[in-house]
Amino acid sequence: MYAMQYFVGLPSDYAMSTIRDRVRRTSHLMDGFAGLELKAYAVREKARGASRNEYAPFYVWRDVDGMRSFCWGETGYSAIVRDFGRQPIQDWTVAGVTQGPHGYADTTSLLLRTVDLPEGIAPSQCLEAVTEPFLGGTDPDTVARVAAVDVGTWRVLLAELSTRPADEGAPDHTGYEVLHVAAGP
Repeated sequence: MYAMQYFVGLPSDYAMSTIRDRVRRTSHLMDGFAGLELKAYAVREKARGASRNEYAPFYVWRDVDGMRSFCWGETGYSAIVRDFGRQPIQDWTVAGVTQGPHGYADTTSLLLRTVDLPEGIAPSQCLEAVTEPFLGGTDPDTVARVAAVDVGTWRVLLAELSTRPADEGAPDHTGYEVLHVAAGP
């Protein structure tokens, strides 16, 4: 499995209702997308305490073929390039996914935190110590938790989809409001 996210920074005076309308009109196009586990349509708004306005969808792919089809195909990422320019895509190798008591349709927020793996220690000796407490520690508001590794930096991404409201100005994580979650077949 793979996770990915791109970040579309938007001007401070950008009408975020434009993004909300876009998601309402087009989010159904990702439902049933081959190879997709989930796509969280995530936004941050300066008016809600975020450092900037941002559209930043977060994806979990079951396989590389689905991810490749989305990124390189005529549909999918091509719409982002057309409307906002080609944005760099951050990607991670998924170490684990845990489902919580809620379904994807109940998601209202995405919380992201990164943790550095200790220097000089093989991932096989420290990865579980970082990921297992997070993956096993779901609470009543959890929709899903994803632990994923950037093997270029050896940083672990801890992502939680939740029914709690997003805290977009929190200092210890990045919080996003989730407008919709699309799920694969």
